[in-house]
Amino acid sequence: MPAMKKVSKESIVDAAVDVLREGGAVAVNARSVARELGCSTQPIYLSFRSMEELKDAVTQRAIALHTRHVREWLHTLDAEGGCYGRHSRYSSYGIGFVKFAAEERHLFRWLYLEGGQMEPYQNDILLPEVLRAMEDEFGYPEDVALRFHQDMIYYSYGLAILANTDHLHLTESELREAFRREFRALIAIHGKPAKLPEFAVKAGVVL
Repeated sequence: MPAMKKVSKESIVDAAVDVLREGGAVAVNARSVARELGCSTQPIYLSFRSMEELKDAVTQRAIALHTRHVREWLHTLDAEGGCYGRHSRYSSYGIGFVKFAAEERHLFRWLYLEGGQMEPYQNDILLPEVLRAMEDEFGYPEDVALRFHQDMIYYSYGLAILANTDHLHLTESELREAFRREFRALIAIHGKPAKLPEFAVKAGVVL
């Protein structure tokens, strides 16, 4: 009898994520993951007590990938130095969220639509960082920034779901303008910011 192939727990999760990315939530099962690994299902059940436990691990990996992707957008302008070029970190964060939905369709659906892996409209995974960006850029106190961002989440989810389901095809510039328009609309509810980012001041932006 041939020796059982040694497979690490990490590689099993890697394979399950690959299966999810390729075929969606319905494709994730012990046989498909084993096929991706090139082994039997036995190593899977030696590392995980059930498929539910493996799916929990896939969820944590998906959250980590989502967090990294969106955080990179939130902080991408930091690397440019100065006043974040010509754009706001806050709008960049929203763009990152929508782009993740468009580029990682099955991971987004697993987390937010199909898998029931995350509670609907739960607090943002990067909420403290987002609120800090709003305070730094626009001078909103934390309580106002929280209410403002909660309203923006509903708008962001709408754009993300449209992008995910192939009903929205906006360029980065168009997405940025869409978030700017919504930002202006929410100002009417939550009040004008105490300050503007330096790039907006230099450009003579009026909110």
